[in-house]
Parts: sequence; C-alpha cells; structure tokens
Amino acid sequence: MTPTNPYTLTFGQSPAQIISRSLQAEEIVNDFSGEIPSQHIYLITGVRGSGKTVFMTDISRTLKADDGWITIELNPERDLLESLLAKLSGMDKLSSLFREAKINLSFLGFGVEIAGVTPIKDVESALSRMFEVLRKHGKSSRISRSSWMIT
Repeated sequence: MTPTNPYTLTFGQSPAQIISRSLQAEEIVNDFSGEIPSQHIYLITGVRGSGKTVFMTDISRTLKADDGWITIELNPERDLLESLLAKLSGMDKLSSLFREAKINLSFLGFGVEIAGVTPIKDVESALSRMFEVLRKHGKSSRISRSSWMIT
C-alpha cells in the first residue's frame, strides 16, 4: 500500500503535517523588526505544495499580532499599487493621518477629498506622500509578495 502524501497541493490550505521552520521564521521577523535590518529581501522558494504560502502566512500573522506593524494582503490579480493605496487610505487608524497631512486622494475615486488641496495625480506619488507621512509618525515600510507590511 502506498503511503498517503501528508502535504496538500491545494493553494493556501494548511497540510496535515507541517515541517517546522520556526527558526527561519524567527530570523525573518527579527530582521524585519530590527532597527537596521541585516536583510531587506527574502525570497521564499520551493516546489509546489512544500509550504511556501503557509510559511509566509505564519510570518504575516506574527507581524500582524504586533501593534507596531500594519500588514496588508494584496491580490496579485489586481493592480498592486492601486490596491495598496486603496487599503491604506481605507484604514481607520491611518486615514486621519492622511487627512491631517492634506493628502487629497480623490483622483481615483478613493474618497479622500480635501477642500482647497489639489488632488494627487497618480498612484506612485500618492503612496510616496503617504509613506512620508507614516515615516514622520515613526513608521517604516517593508514589502512582501503577499503582504505589504508597515512597521
């Protein structure tokens, strides 16, 4: 009788058995959380069904549990920058910072229009301004394929 494969080939589902990668996950979280990260980019690779998504999801959950982080999941089927802009501008705890900074995001229908302030004309400029505001409030940013993480 052939043994059953303990690993799932279904995207995003947790397998019945998980290969522990706690040391690697801890290293990534510590690097991202450090004052001066030793690594700015991690590439998670492996064959189909080996747990890449589960691993990244575990890291994202760890960071999300820390109040110092904001994690945003992005859909790779949509325009990533527009999606990031929409999600950032829609977050209650951040939208007030952007209004105070007079960032007018009405150009793409994101709903943040500020009287007397010229709308920003493109997504990249809007994100640059938003990250500038976040940096002034003690936040820095990191990006991953499935999540944009702001510390």
